[in-house]
Amino acid sequence: MTEKKEDLRIARTKEAIKKAFKELVCELPYEKVTVKAIADRAGINRNTFYLHYETTDDVLKEIQSRHISEYIEKVKDLTYTEDYPKLVRSFFEYNEAQDDFFKKVTCDSRFDYIREGMQKKVSAHTHQQTKTLHDKSTYIQNIVRAYSTSVLTLYRQWVADGCKIPMEEMIELATTLLENGMKGFRNR
Repeated sequence: MTEKKEDLRIARTKEAIKKAFKELVCELPYEKVTVKAIADRAGINRNTFYLHYETTDDVLKEIQSRHISEYIEKVKDLTYTEDYPKLVRSFFEYNEAQDDFFKKVTCDSRFDYIREGMQKKVSAHTHQQTKTLHDKSTYIQNIVRAYSTSVLTLYRQWVADGCKIPMEEMIELATTLLENGMKGFRNR
């Protein structure tokens, strides 16, 4: 019984740390988010923070890891060349279902270095699923992978424009633009 209480306290503390971290990232430049600021916001002392994480980057890595796992689960059976419309839809729907922190990391260019780690892991998974690419040269595989990230650019522009186009219409537009490119690749 005591162990369950302790586990619950640890879980609550870690959630308070992550919540404080996410709030601060939305308010401050990332480099200004300190352990002290997180601890103050979470209502804990710095030593408690260090019981769970070594650095603020470790908090970010844990949050990213959860998002990567969730998103890969969502697209686990989809491929670049055959399921691009579903990938585009999944990307928009997943991003729009997330909190302000996730959207900031996704859309703010100052977080490119953070987001790229997530993107590489998801891309590697989707690439592995895309068997039709495996017999192509590494250079062609790399171009297809680079092309597939265009959906991020379209999403970021849509957000930067204030999401003036309804999401459903934006998904259709992005799918049309990107799928026509994939059709050209498949017919090559």
